[in-house]
Amino acid sequence: MQLKVKKHELRLLLQCIPILTFATLASLGSLLPSVVQFSAAVILAGQVVFIYVTKGIKKNIGLLWIPLMIFFYVRNNPNIKFYSLTYIQVLLLFVCCILFSALGGFNDRCWMIKMVSSWRYLYFIYIAFTIYMFLDSSAINFVCNLFPDAASTILNQYHNAGIPGLTKHYSTNGMLLAVGTMIFGSYALTEKRRSDYLLFLISVAALLLSGKRAHTVFGLTALYLCYFAYNSNAKKSRLVKGIGVLLGALTVFAVASYCVPALATVVFRFIDTAETGDMSVGRVEVWLKAFSMFGKHSLVGIGWGQYVNQGGWFWNIHNIYIQLLVETGIIGFIIYCGWFLFHLVRTWSIYSKMRVNPEDYTNIDYCLMNFSLAMQIFFILYGFTGNPLYDREMFVPYFIACAISVNYANNDDRSELE
Repeated sequence: MQLKVKKHELRLLLQCIPILTFATLASLGSLLPSVVQFSAAVILAGQVVFIYVTKGIKKNIGLLWIPLMIFFYVRNNPNIKFYSLTYIQVLLLFVCCILFSALGGFNDRCWMIKMVSSWRYLYFIYIAFTIYMFLDSSAINFVCNLFPDAASTILNQYHNAGIPGLTKHYSTNGMLLAVGTMIFGSYALTEKRRSDYLLFLISVAALLLSGKRAHTVFGLTALYLCYFAYNSNAKKSRLVKGIGVLLGALTVFAVASYCVPALATVVFRFIDTAETGDMSVGRVEVWLKAFSMFGKHSLVGIGWGQYVNQGGWFWNIHNIYIQLLVETGIIGFIIYCGWFLFHLVRTWSIYSKMRVNPEDYTNIDYCLMNFSLAMQIFFILYGFTGNPLYDREMFVPYFIACAISVNYANNDDRSELE
């Protein structure tokens, strides 16, 4: 029997695999040869070029941002080393994600349906392993053997109520769990199946067990705000229902954390840091030091990645807005934040308008737009305390979320899903 692969199916395969790989491999990617990841980035670059030259793709205002965003990304960037496959891969990935996002992918929506659906399975691996690590302490030995170079960090975090899961750091695990929760929450809100509700609750439990405060609070806040956008066709009752949902969720959390105290790890960490007198966990000091660099090059900044290179800190600033000011100046800050706000406002507007006439769209349409909105809100909120613009586990799904919104904006006449 001859296996026949349709042209559009092959296209979807080539388009989705690199993005799925970069978004979900995380620390596991370090186990693969760099050339494999570089090859995936090249495939993605080729796909973006193919998209750009494909007839029928609607060009939009987002294209105006592309050269400016790329300029500030490459300008004086010490991490662009053409002798390093890893750095070339990151450069290609970032540039391709921006271009892919601005174009909204292909005109049809098969790519986004396949991608988000596939992500459910990949992110659930991290969700399931996080819960398994909580239930079976021997799992930590497996992870330490998997990443021997980070074994001490993994053990230290685990013994301090932080669960790294299948990653080298519990912050990375928190990002993966949060994105997975965005997806499962979107399915639960729009599809309303029992299985979707169950998977959402499991993902929330894993997120709580991870011990990551920002990921948990901002992630659930994003989904809660999406609830109001989803109920745009019931504006009079959505506030009352929203309050009911909030009270119900808090009640369930109180009962669950009483039965399983580890679910309240996030709350305990808030209390512990409050008692130390520094809720920012040293971030404020880092931010103040960063501002001293901003004053020297306020217009165009010191260059992407130069904060760490010039001895600011061994990590990024943990506030993308301050880091944008320092490294890209006022001009770069306006360009990037303009992108964030423009796409967020437009996505909320499109989603709300879709819900005014709910019979005109399918549940999968609402699920995709809900994920797009939730991911963007989470990214922007997390940007105040984390580094989502610099972590591929975050910026890849973020730009894909923008691409989904752009696709619906470009095809507001709603052609049938292929």
